[in-house]
Amino acid sequence: MSKNKLNSIIIPAHNEESYLEDTINSLLNQTYQNFEIIIVLNSCTDKSLDIVNNIIKNKSKKNIIVHNIKIANVSLARNVGADLAKGEILIFLDADTTLEKNSLEIIQKQFTPQISVASTKVKPDSKNVSLNLLMKFKNFYHTYRLYYGSSGVIICHKNQFDNIGGFKEDLIVKENRDLIKRLTKIGKYKCINCYATTSMRRFNDWGLLKSSFFWIKQWVRERKGQLHKSSYDKIR
Repeated sequence: MSKNKLNSIIIPAHNEESYLEDTINSLLNQTYQNFEIIIVLNSCTDKSLDIVNNIIKNKSKKNIIVHNIKIANVSLARNVGADLAKGEILIFLDADTTLEKNSLEIIQKQFTPQISVASTKVKPDSKNVSLNLLMKFKNFYHTYRLYYGSSGVIICHKNQFDNIGGFKEDLIVKENRDLIKRLTKIGKYKCINCYATTSMRRFNDWGLLKSSFFWIKQWVRERKGQLHKSSYDKIR
């Protein structure tokens, strides 16, 4: 990637008052600062908007854009954010996911024009041994491209994102995987060598066994082309 390209970081948020401040602060403290943050609040009924407005007011940040939509749909929220984006590089970041301080700098160096879509390595926000081993396994198969997936971060070129029509708004589950698969028809996939720390709330609520069964079922539906039949509790 050429130096100093503007990154547009798009954060969809549906009732994320417990996570949003940490996520935004992890961006404001980055070593690479040529970016805009676009937060798309989708059908929030909590204090998410107040949290964002306080950050803008207290830190005098003019590179944060806030947009509200009335529909709780994470794919729609991301597409709306992409439409507002001015950057050549889009970084979709889950609202419960933080980046290490030098992550954007590393992305700037490693996300080359030959790569159409990328994610990062991932750490859990938990000391649970099983969850840490699971995330290490996830990093392994992403790094060696055994599976093209996401860590709560998706990086792509805006023109390519627009050309394929963005996220499919009728998909509730594995919408990230669907976008990545379509982008890899244009260019390569890469797991960038930096870390995102993401919430394990789904695993904590469901337990490892139920979570594993759910994702195996979604993998089967993906193979059958039946992802549109999947349902998911909205947390983004």
